[in-house]
Amino acid sequence: MQTHDTRTHQVTQIEMVLEISHAEFARAFESLLGRMRAEALSDLPSLSPEWARERLASFVGPLDFALFQKIDHGAVVTSLTGRRVEATTYVFGNALIAVEMTKHVARAGLYVPLRLFVEALAGDRVRITYDVPSSLMAPFESEAVDVVARGLDEKVARILEETSNVAVRGRHG
Repeated sequence: MQTHDTRTHQVTQIEMVLEISHAEFARAFESLLGRMRAEALSDLPSLSPEWARERLASFVGPLDFALFQKIDHGAVVTSLTGRRVEATTYVFGNALIAVEMTKHVARAGLYVPLRLFVEALAGDRVRITYDVPSSLMAPFESEAVDVVARGLDEKVARILEETSNVAVRGRHG
């Protein structure tokens, strides 16, 4: 027997424009991220919980996030249209933070890792767009998930602020 439910919910999306180039944003943002390769998860089930936690912690950068994937949308648009576009989707997060939500509501895994879209604008500016994690998790109606998601809201805001700071310092240093 098959069931099908359809739900509609509101998501808060933030768009911000920074006075830095796409390349400056990419260098700064990526410098603050650790790296997480998908194959790094393959042997986790064979590790003790302590070793698995240690392994996952080793992948994050100084602000508690790791890069899972970087998708260069601009390269696709440029190659198919001939119009130069700089646009990137970053898939990033922290598996240890994600499990703090998915252990309560497995479907929270639909929204973690997080996604951030960055596009170059005229005049060496970028527009950053992302969905606020707590708004993505709200429909699950879990206080435990909401607490962690609100913490993610703050962490995303912090890494973007630091990205801007690092990019500006990079110009002058």
